[in-house]
Amino acid sequence: MNKMRIIATFFAVLLFLLAPISAAESNDNNWTSDLTQQWNIDFEAVYVSTKPIIVDQSIYVRTSSSTIDNGVPTIYSLDFSGNQQWGVTNPNSTKQDMSPILSVSAGNGECGNWPDMLLIGWSDGLFQALNPTNGNVIWQHSTEFLNWGITGKATLDGDSIIIPTRTGIDKLCLDGVLEFSQKLGLGWRNSPTALNGEYWIGDESGTLWHVSANQSVNSHSIGEGKIRHQPLIIDDDNLLIHLQLPSESELKLLDTTTGELTTVTKLGPSPAMPETMGQYVITADASYVTLIDCLENCQAINQVPFTSNGEISIIFDEYIVLPHNSQEGGYGVFAISDEGELYQLDTLNFEDDWYGTAGLSGIERNGQKQILVVNDNANLKLLSTDYVLTLDSSNADSNWTTIIAMLLALILISTTSIQLLRERFQSAFKFFILFITILVYFSLGDIISAWADIVEDSDNSDPDDVWSESWPDKWLGTQVVIFEFNDGLTETGGYVGHEDVLELTKQATSEQGIDLEISDTSFGKYVVSIDGKSGDGWEYYVNGQAGTISADYQSIDSNAVVVWKQL
Repeated sequence: MNKMRIIATFFAVLLFLLAPISAAESNDNNWTSDLTQQWNIDFEAVYVSTKPIIVDQSIYVRTSSSTIDNGVPTIYSLDFSGNQQWGVTNPNSTKQDMSPILSVSAGNGECGNWPDMLLIGWSDGLFQALNPTNGNVIWQHSTEFLNWGITGKATLDGDSIIIPTRTGIDKLCLDGVLEFSQKLGLGWRNSPTALNGEYWIGDESGTLWHVSANQSVNSHSIGEGKIRHQPLIIDDDNLLIHLQLPSESELKLLDTTTGELTTVTKLGPSPAMPETMGQYVITADASYVTLIDCLENCQAINQVPFTSNGEISIIFDEYIVLPHNSQEGGYGVFAISDEGELYQLDTLNFEDDWYGTAGLSGIERNGQKQILVVNDNANLKLLSTDYVLTLDSSNADSNWTTIIAMLLALILISTTSIQLLRERFQSAFKFFILFITILVYFSLGDIISAWADIVEDSDNSDPDDVWSESWPDKWLGTQVVIFEFNDGLTETGGYVGHEDVLELTKQATSEQGIDLEISDTSFGKYVVSIDGKSGDGWEYYVNGQAGTISADYQSIDSNAVVVWKQL
C-alpha cells in the first residue's frame, strides 16, 4: 500500500508540473485576451485608411492626408521591431490615398516577366511598381486625373493587373506594358472583378460595367445608387453587389449568364467592403454586421449590432475583424458558430482609439498570433500573444541546448519511475531532484518575465516627470536614452519600436559609436561596461524608477526615458 501511495503521489506531482503545458494549449481559443502590445508608431497628423500588409519579414503601410499641412501621404516599409526600412512619397498626390497596397511575387507569363513588386495606386492617377527591398521604382504608369485619380483596389488577373481609373479601367502586363484602356463611368473606391478573362466594375451612378475579352462593353443598371465595392463572385457565374443608397443599401445578385437581377436583402446605410469566407459573405454598414449564406441561394442568416464602414478582415482562417468607425474606435472580433450564425467574440480597444475604416492584418510567427492594428489617428501597433525574439545564431544554439535538456529530463522521469517500481525509493528521489533542478533552471526565464509583468503593472512612472526642456521637440513621444558617466553625460533620443531596455540601449550605443559589454547570466543579461567604463557597475532607471530586473526583461513603452548611471 505504501508503494502504491508513493507512486500515486509522484505522478500527481508530475501532472501538476506539466499542467501549464496543457493550459497553454487550451488558451489558444482565447488569444484576444492574451494579446500584448509590442510597439506603437504614431505617424502624426496623417491617417491610415487601408490595412497594412505583411510580406516575408517586412510590414508595408500607407498613410493618407486631407491637406498638405497635415502631412504627405507615404508608403512605409518596417521590420517586425517597428524600425523604418524605407519610405516613398508622391509630391503630386491629392492626399486622398486609399488604394490598398498589393504584393506580387516574381514570375513570368505570356505577356512578359517581372520581379517581386509592391503595386501602388496614387490619388493623382499614378500607378507604380516598387521594389519591396528599397522602395525604388521598377516601372510606373499614368492614368487619368479628374479631381482624383486611383482610389480603388487594383485586381490581379494571371500575368496582368487591372487598374480602376477615375472613369474606367486600364489593363497592364505585370511588366508595366499597357494592354488596353477602357473608359466607363465615374468611380470612387470601386474595384474591378476578373471573371473568366472578363472584367466587371461599378460606378457612382449604380451601373455595373462589363468589359469582355475582346474589349466590347455592355452594362447593367443595378439601381439608383452607388457601387463603391468590388463585386463578389458567387458560384462561378453570379456576382453579389452591395448598392449604396442615400439612407440604406441593398445587396443584389446578378446572374452574369442570363442578366437576371435579384435583391437578396435590404441593409443599412454606408456599407463596408463585403468579404467572402467559404460559403458565407460578411458585410457591414452603419447599423449591423450581417452574415449571408450563399451555399444554395444567397440569404441573410442573422445580424449583430455594430458600426463599420471600411475593410473587413478574415484572420487565422476563422476570425472576422471589423474596425468600429466611431469616436470610441477599436475593433470587433466575430466568428461563425457551429450552427452557422454570426456572433461577436470580443472587442479590441486601445488608449489611442479613434474613428477607423482600415482592416487589420494577422500572421502566425513562431507559434504566436500577431496582428497589426491601425486607425485614423495614424497609429500602427503590433500586438502578439507572446513576446517573440528574432532568432539568431545564439538563439539557435540555445534551442539545441533546450532540446537536449528536455531529452535528459525525459530520461530522468523514466528512470525515476523505474526506480519507484523497483521500490528503490532513495534512488528514485535522487533522480526526481535532478529532474526538478532541470525544470526550474529552464523555467527561470519565464519566472523572471512574470515578475517583470508584476513590477510593470505596479509602476506608475511618467516620462514627463523626467523630461528635460533642453531636449529637442522631435524627441517628444519617443524613446530617450541617457548615459550618466562619472565625467559627463551622453544624451540621445528619437527612437521608436524598442520593446525592452536592453534592445533600446543596444540601438543607442550602436548609433553613438559607444562600446557595450554585456554579461549573459541565468537571471538575464546585465551591462558590465559602457564605452569601456565599468566602475562599480551600471544600473538603469525607466522614467525615474530604478530597474529591479535585468535589462532584457524590462519592457518599455513607446514613450520612455531610460537612464544608465555609472556606480
